[in-house]
Amino acid sequence: FLNETIRDACFLHNETMFAVAQKKHAYIYDDKGTEIHELRDCKDPFRLSFLPYHWLLASVGRLGNLRYIDTSTGAFVSMHRTKLGPCSVMRQNQSNAVIHLGHSNGTVTLWSPASSECLVKMICHRGPVSSIAIDRAGHRMYTGGSDG
Repeated sequence: FLNETIRDACFLHNETMFAVAQKKHAYIYDDKGTEIHELRDCKDPFRLSFLPYHWLLASVGRLGNLRYIDTSTGAFVSMHRTKLGPCSVMRQNQSNAVIHLGHSNGTVTLWSPASSECLVKMICHRGPVSSIAIDRAGHRMYTGGSDG
């Protein structure tokens, strides 16, 4: 199908559309593999997450910038600079659409599409954050890191 590095993928509105984080940009494809949008505003993406109630695609990557893209048009909506370097860990709280980012300095930041600054910045580990999980109710967040 593709002869390129794929870092992440996620389904969009339903199983007929999906987004793929490739080496240089993110792309939206239909269920037949036809490219619908090339999202040039998503540069060097590592992780993708779809916000179904907003119809937005969130991406974060090598520059550590969180970007929101409108999936219906492929248009750029907003970008938030985390100022914490590359980010390869992202999870969405399904109950409120808040994006949780895990950074290499052990910090986890929480972001909302409506806010230009992070909602919360907390130090969770001495080393890089390697994973984030959020319970189904959206009340608890669990993190994993190289420090245990």
